[in-house]
Amino acid sequence: MTDTSHSRTLAETLEAMAALTPAQHALLERISQHAAPVTVAELAQEAGLHVSSVRETLEGLFGVGLVEKRQLPSSGRGRPALGYSTTTPADPSFAAQMLHQLTSSLLAWLRADAVDPAASVREIGARWADAALETMSVPDHSHATRRVARDTFNIAGHLGKVRLFMNAMGFASVPHESDPMAVVLTACPFTEPGAPDDLALELRRGIVERIFERTATGVASWSVEVDPMNPLRLTVYLRPVNEPNPKPLSTTVHFFGGAAEAAGGYMCELPATETPATLGELIAHLGEENPALGRILDVSSFLVNERSARLDTELMPGVRVDVLPPFAGG
Repeated sequence: MTDTSHSRTLAETLEAMAALTPAQHALLERISQHAAPVTVAELAQEAGLHVSSVRETLEGLFGVGLVEKRQLPSSGRGRPALGYSTTTPADPSFAAQMLHQLTSSLLAWLRADAVDPAASVREIGARWADAALETMSVPDHSHATRRVARDTFNIAGHLGKVRLFMNAMGFASVPHESDPMAVVLTACPFTEPGAPDDLALELRRGIVERIFERTATGVASWSVEVDPMNPLRLTVYLRPVNEPNPKPLSTTVHFFGGAAEAAGGYMCELPATETPATLGELIAHLGEENPALGRILDVSSFLVNERSARLDTELMPGVRVDVLPPFAGG
């Protein structure tokens, strides 16, 4: 008999594993511990079960494509026995382990080699969101004028759907305590809760911003706000585009090289209401809060919205400020 294995995608494998009974999962795990095909009789002896019970469970696993069976070489006059094997990871947490290993390796590489690790990881997050949304056949409205009538767009209903999608991504989103047009993210599956990785949080932010860009462009505006006391908590505010006083964007400061090391991260955010009037005031404020960073700021150059800036450059809420310390050899 030829090999009867089933070709399947990882998503199909996970779906099949999720539907297993406890008996099927226990037997799959037992088979996975064998380097060579194992017989029904051998499995029954190991598990202390009747052969017919094991055979029935095996047929269920074979039916969903999680085990393979083939005839073993004959060792006597009797009919050759069937051997069962599997190439499916038996540990149901293997997908989560793979995700953690992959993102940890990716973030480590970006931190060591990318010119702007935070911007790079947000772009990766945006592309990840594209793939997830396309899997769910969500139309992309980010590059074209949206034809949905603004006065009939149910913004609260839209936010509810987006919240469910973000829950599926592992972001543990909940309604805002007082603002019905806001959603609060309380988890990030790419980092340890007790010591959140700043780049992992940027990855989540890239996903979130792309979700709203793809689904709300033309009918709503949005802004994000990080809780300075709890970096895992990210609030997204959604507003109709014709609202007279939409919530302004936060001001972001991006650190490079030694500035990032001294600041303890690649980016910090200031609420719109706390944005200083000039770049000089902002730099002075940062230096007072962190003297080690202040010494680097004294010899750094700056960009405001990607343009060279002096200390007397005026700032508006929502601007991006880049801090560029002297680089070795340059």
